Amino acid sequence: MIKPRSAIARIGVGLAIVAGLSMGAPAASFAQEEFDTSQVSSISQSADAGIATCKNNKDTDFAFQCSGTSATGYRSKHDSSSVYIWIMGYSGKPLRLYVDGAYDNRGTGNMNCTQGVYRSNHEHEWEIYNLVRENKRSHARLTAWAESGYGTVYGKWSPDCWGHFNKLPS
Repeated sequence: MIKPRSAIARIGVGLAIVAGLSMGAPAASFAQEEFDTSQVSSISQSADAGIATCKNNKDTDFAFQCSGTSATGYRSKHDSSSVYIWIMGYSGKPLRLYVDGAYDNRGTGNMNCTQGVYRSNHEHEWEIYNLVRENKRSHARLTAWAESGYGTVYGKWSPDCWGHFNKLPS
């Protein structure tokens, strides 16, 4: 049996099994099957509750050139996923990267919500673990600190990570 890779496909298979449908049956036989649609509706509602929505996964550019601290603006964070970062280039000393959380886009109640240590000297697509939503914050920003001298890094980021990438190394 081929296992569906996406959560949506798994839900579809689960609904078909609960409804008594065979995944191998021709499409014409689906129309002939009779089942209680209220059961399917309740199953899809409870199944949707466990899926991360990743609503704010639009990549935006960032560029840090600093010997101190620099940060992006706050963006709305909709789920408890990692922050996505694509480091496209860097030079100088590695910058330490953080994820700050806040109650709004003005930075009210801001706090460092980073889980782990991350440095900017690794080109590729990565995840940065954080606890923004777990700390009751609704907005996130990417922050850089030059812990050992002047450095630059640029790329793209989004508050909600769609997909899975390796953790950005330290």
